[in-house]
Amino acid sequence: MSFEFFSSSPTLVGLVIGFLIGLTGVGGGSLMTPYLVVGMGLPAPTAIGTDMIYATVTKLTGSLQHYRQRSINLELALFLGLGSIPASLLGVATLEWIKRSYDEEMVQSIMISVIAVTLVIVGLSLIYRNFFMPDRGENDAIASGGWDGKSPMSAKRRIYTILFGAFGGYLVGLTSIGSGSVMAVILLLLYPIAPSVVVGTDIAHATVLSLVTGLAHMTQGNVDFSLVGSLLLGGIPGVLAGSLVAPWLPGKPLKVILAVTLIFVGTRLLFS
Repeated sequence: MSFEFFSSSPTLVGLVIGFLIGLTGVGGGSLMTPYLVVGMGLPAPTAIGTDMIYATVTKLTGSLQHYRQRSINLELALFLGLGSIPASLLGVATLEWIKRSYDEEMVQSIMISVIAVTLVIVGLSLIYRNFFMPDRGENDAIASGGWDGKSPMSAKRRIYTILFGAFGGYLVGLTSIGSGSVMAVILLLLYPIAPSVVVGTDIAHATVLSLVTGLAHMTQGNVDFSLVGSLLLGGIPGVLAGSLVAPWLPGKPLKVILAVTLIFVGTRLLFS
C-alpha cells in the first residue's frame, strides 16, 4: 500500500499503530510521528503536537489496566515526572525557538534530522533491551544491596531518577519520541524490579508526561484536532485489540522487527 492510501486513511493508521502499541508496548511516537511527517506531509511541529494528544489517550488505556493490576510503582513514577515534565516543556520551548529562528523549510529539515536520529536511538535501545539485557527481578536488587521497589528510594537514587527522567522528557518535548522505548530501557537497566512493574510504571509516567507536553503544544497551535479524532477512532480499539492478542503472540520477534524498521526509517530520513 502506498503512502497516498494511508494519508487518506488516518483512522486505519491509528488502528494499526494502536494495535502495535497494545501488542508490543513500543511507544506510539516512534511510529506515529514519522508517519505524520513523511506519510501525510505535516509540518514537524504539528505532527509532534498531534501525536502527543493521540499518545495521551492511548497510553491512558494501558495505565488504567496496570493500575488495576497494581503494577505501578508510584514513587518511581513521581520522581521520573519531577525530571521529565519540566524538561519536556524545555523541549517544546526549543522547538518553538527553532520555529521562530528559521523558515518553514529549514524547520522541517532540522526536525526531520532530529527525529531520524531519535528513531535510530530508539531502535538500537529496543535491540539492546531484547538481546543484551538479562532478565532481572527484585531478588537481584536485594542480593546486591540495591532497591527492592517496596522500600523508599535513597536520596541518591531519587536524584538519579530525576536526571534520567529529564533526559527522556526533553526528547519527548522536542520530538514526541522516547517516552516508552528509551525510558523503559533506562528503567530496566537501573531498577531491578519486576518487569511488569517496570512496564506499568513506564506507561503511567508516560501518560502524564504526554498529557502535559500535549497541552504545551496545544498552547503553541501545534495540534490538528480533527486529525487527532480520526486517529483515535482507530487507535483506541487498536490498543484494546492488541492488548487482548498480546498473550498469544511472541512479543520478542515483533519488537525486533519494529526495532529494525525504526533504524531503517531513521537512517533513510537522515541521509535522504
